[in-house]
Amino acid sequence: MVGSTVTAIPAGAPPHVVVVGGGIAGLGAAYRLAQRGIRVTVFEAAPKAGGRILTEQVEGFHLDIGANLFLEVYGAVREVAAELGVPFRRARAPICGGVYFNGKLHGLPGGNLPARLKATMGLLSLQLLSPRGLWEAFKFLQVLKSRAGDLSFDDHSRLLDLDTGESIGDYFEKNIGTECLDRVMGPLISSFTFGAPDEVGVVYALVAAGNFGIHGAWPYMPERGPGAFMEALAAACRANTRVSTPVERVVIEDGITKGVITRAGFVAADAVICAATATTALRIAPDLPSSIRDVLGRVTYSKCYRVFFGVDSNPLPKGWYAVTFPRSTGARMIGISNSAVLLPDTAPPGKALMDVLMMGGEAEELFAMREEEAGKEILDEVRRFLPAMSPKPLFTRAYRWEEAVCLAPGGAMKALHEMRRHTLPQVKGLFLAGGYMGVPSTNGALRSGLNAAADCAAHVLREGTSP
Repeated sequence: MVGSTVTAIPAGAPPHVVVVGGGIAGLGAAYRLAQRGIRVTVFEAAPKAGGRILTEQVEGFHLDIGANLFLEVYGAVREVAAELGVPFRRARAPICGGVYFNGKLHGLPGGNLPARLKATMGLLSLQLLSPRGLWEAFKFLQVLKSRAGDLSFDDHSRLLDLDTGESIGDYFEKNIGTECLDRVMGPLISSFTFGAPDEVGVVYALVAAGNFGIHGAWPYMPERGPGAFMEALAAACRANTRVSTPVERVVIEDGITKGVITRAGFVAADAVICAATATTALRIAPDLPSSIRDVLGRVTYSKCYRVFFGVDSNPLPKGWYAVTFPRSTGARMIGISNSAVLLPDTAPPGKALMDVLMMGGEAEELFAMREEEAGKEILDEVRRFLPAMSPKPLFTRAYRWEEAVCLAPGGAMKALHEMRRHTLPQVKGLFLAGGYMGVPSTNGALRSGLNAAADCAAHVLREGTSP
């Protein structure tokens, strides 16, 4: 028998499902299973459920230190929020900001295409792009418009014909041109994915770019941000959630999932939904067939170092939410935003909450530094590009994310889609959920949890009625 302590399933008991991970994917799956009357236990390694949707209160400011943005097009989030009774509101305006290039800020109007297409093109041609770059931007916008109906954070399957193994950087180089990528689309894509264009696949980049262009980047969330939704979902699952309880192993014998091992011993289950990261799934499920391990091994994650500054006044132009920085600027940060523009309740009246992001190698260098030292370096850099930034913030808080966002490299989304349909069912009673199983985003992670719950419920209820 595996483990020293055994929690067995009593004869005649309703099906029991273990969910590994109490982030938005795992809690979404548990919530749906409980609605179906299926017994479910969520094991979360951290002291608190929530995964990468975490909040902190600092001196009257509300910090969303992980995911900080829901969009109106997030179908799964809207669906569950309505069921939980969490009030959402549409932002007063779409995301508006600009790009820092050639020593100054260049504004990019927010809103929907094609109504603002003409004005945007004129603005870009005058301030940011050469005629060649303008033509590249037009070509890329035509690509987005031609696939507008497929650019979904809930279902990316209709875009998989484009997931040929190329990165979005490769795609631009072969089909569009690189000026528009370097000066506009690359920084915008990086600010959403936390990855460089040569790390992010075409499908992920098109969905992100399309929903900030064709569909319009309209934030839609609770007044206090994504954390309010996460708190409601965690509360709905609290009775079934065991925090500070990491799963050490998913037990698979002869192609059948038997349960999991925690520090307390073996917990039997009729099925297991692994809603941890792909790297964690590989570590705790060593008996997965190589055909599944090989696909999971293709999943990569961005590294992110994030610093919040509470300040007395907004250093960005009036009404701007964010500024992105092309690589050519030499900036370590990929972007800076003022959370209070989208959610005024995140900062006291008249104050600003500046959120600065570093990714990749720049983030990794900062991981090794003391927080005070890193905060000073980043503040100096912000003031170099934005002189209006206060030299004496009200507070500074830094956060390290070793695995921030799944990068969905070229070909990975198609391989994962095929794995879910054809290969994963070969391991009876095992299901996977997480941002990597859909379009990487809070919505994609939640949708993957709902999908895994549907697949799992069909399995355990079918098995329970077998003679």
